[in-house]
Order: sequence, then C-alpha cells, then structure tokens
Amino acid sequence: MGSGIYSLGTGAMFAAQAMLDTTAHNISNVNTPGYSRQRVELATEDGLFTGAGFFFCGVRLTTVSRATNEVLTKEANNNTAASSADATRLNKLTQLEKALPLGEAGLGYSATQFLNAFVDVSNQPLDMSARQVVLARAQEWVSRVHTADQQLTQLQNGVVSDLTLNVAQVNNLSQQIAEVNQSIATFKGSGHTPNDLLDRRDKMVNDLNKLVQVKTVEADDGSLSVFLGGGQLLVLSNKAQTLSVVRDPVDSSLGRVALQTPNASNPSLPNNRILDASQLTGGAIKGLLSFQDVDLAATRQDLEAFVSQFAAAVDGAQVAGRTMTGSVGSPIFAGGPYSASTIAVSLTDPAGIAAAEGPPSPFSASDNTNARNMLGLRDQSIITLDNLPPSSLTDAYSQ
Repeated sequence: MGSGIYSLGTGAMFAAQAMLDTTAHNISNVNTPGYSRQRVELATEDGLFTGAGFFFCGVRLTTVSRATNEVLTKEANNNTAASSADATRLNKLTQLEKALPLGEAGLGYSATQFLNAFVDVSNQPLDMSARQVVLARAQEWVSRVHTADQQLTQLQNGVVSDLTLNVAQVNNLSQQIAEVNQSIATFKGSGHTPNDLLDRRDKMVNDLNKLVQVKTVEADDGSLSVFLGGGQLLVLSNKAQTLSVVRDPVDSSLGRVALQTPNASNPSLPNNRILDASQLTGGAIKGLLSFQDVDLAATRQDLEAFVSQFAAAVDGAQVAGRTMTGSVGSPIFAGGPYSASTIAVSLTDPAGIAAAEGPPSPFSASDNTNARNMLGLRDQSIITLDNLPPSSLTDAYSQ
C-alpha cells in the first residue's frame, strides 16, 4: 500500500508541476503577439482491477492544449485584411488631397487670378504692364499644373514601390508558413499538438492578411494550405508560390501583382502571370491597387479634363479677337492637345493679347471687347467633369 501511496503522490506532484510550469509559460508570454493561453489537460488514471474490485491509480497528464477558436481566428483575419486595405487607401488619399490643395494654393484659384488679370487689360487695353501681368499669371497657372502633375506621378511611383515591398513581405511570410507546416506535420504523429508552432503559424497568417487577404484549409497532417482571397494557391504543405510586381502591359506606369510560373526554356527567368484584381480581395496590396486603379486614375483624368477644357476655352476666346497690331490672336497656351504634363505658355509678347474684337468688326487698338469676353470666362460654366453638368472654374476644381 505504501508504494501505492508514493505512486499516487508522485503522479499528483507531476501533474501539479506541469500546471505550474504551464502557468509560468502563460505569464511569461502575456505580451507575446499571437500567443494563445495554454492549459494542462488532466484525466483520471484507469483503475487497477483486483479480486476486490477496481482500485484508484491517481491522475495523469493527457496533453497541453491552447485556448483558441478557429472561427474567431478566421473572422479576425478577415477583419484585419479589410482594415489594412482601408487604412492603406486612406493614407494614400490623404497624400493625394495634399497634391491638389484648395484655397489660394489651388489650381482653381490660380486660374481665376489669371482671368482676373483681364480686368486691368479691359480698363486700359494699351497698357503693356497690364498685359504683362496676364502672361505672368498664365505662367503661374501652368507651373501649378506641372507641380500637380508631378505630384500625381510621384504618388504613382510610390504605389509601385509600396507594392514591391509588400509583395516581398508576402513571399517571406509564405515561405515561413511552408517551413512551419513541415515542422508541424513532423509532430502530427505524436498525438499531441505543437502549440507554440501553431501560434507562430497563426500569427504569420494574420500578418499575411495585413498584406493580402488569404483563406486557409488544414490538411490531415496538420499543414495549412493558404489561398489568396480569389482562390489562387499560395502555400501547399511545405511549398510556397512566389509573387512579383510587374508593369501593366497597357500602361507601364502602373504596377500589377503577378504569380511566378516556371519557364521551361529559361528556368532562371520565370514567367509572370498577372493576377486578376478579383483574386486580391483585401490587405494593404488591395488598398494600393484600389487607390491606383480608382482614386488616382480618376483624379488624373479630372486634372487632364480641367486643364484641357480651361486652356481650350481661353485660347478659343484669344483667337477670336485681335491684337494691338490688328492681327488675329494666336493661342496663349501650347501643347495641344492640352495635357497637364506638356502644357506651356506659348505667347511671349504682351502686345499679342487679343483684347480687341475680332473680324468683321472695325479694328481699334483701344477696343476692349474681347478682353471683357475673356474676363467673362471666370463666371461661365466651361468645365465638365465626370459627366456632371458644366460648372465654373471654382466649382469644377472643388469637385
């Protein structure tokens, strides 16, 4: 009986020690990202059968489990992907807003100031200094257009750079998940779960969702298959696919995410298959692509429309009048078809401003009819953006 008591006591002490060690492990990892609380699972030892019946044999440790919930983990990953996509897009939109400021720093204000300069020309058509102010303000507007265009280009370059960085991190995490899959599968046959390895893998999957939304499927050997949100396989057992960033075949300024596939003719140069946007459903990469393809593209289109329509309206009025010498006016702006990157002030002689009314009216160098017409553009609805009704300069720019 004595040996039985010692055996029962030893088993109980071992179970208690295991519980204390697990508690210490939990406390020491309380601030470890991705760590799941662990607990010791105990069970009663099977009774010992004797002629007098079953005798108790104490307690035994069955395993150490972790407190986790697969459904909640997947929901958290989905929320992480959506939040990361929105945060990334918001950050880029904030930068975009700074590229097109309102108030006196904006293109709308500069364009209005350019037309306001015709007030003095209409009051004193023969005043060369008033005419020179018109050309100076035209140049100021063109400079602001170029600055806005360059900032949009820099934002686009930043998108491609961020895509490249994020895709490199995706490849790194995918490879690490594949390696942990191999380790977990090795321990699968022991009948116990490698809790810390599982936590590590769950943390990597969560980090992966910050970059691109993924779905996971656990195999019988404990390994995790990882798919992009649209179904493209990323990790299978201990093998990971490689993503890359390539240029859009139609517009080389745009970045696209591609899957590297083997190239039989030249293994050192794998093929790149561009992934459809539907396969990238969340994460920072989705946010970057949404900003590039929707927000930045629409802003670029509106900027081009604003510049071309304003320049066309001004030059249309300019060539309808006559200069100080009586000749028909020539365009103030060059670069037609007008573009934000190429537009320039082509008129350099102040006398070339067509302030007088055009043919067939009688010519007078002191006539201000066309100068007043050009001033009138300030309040006219000459800009049409996004299929909305025509609007004035100020209203169009604020859109």
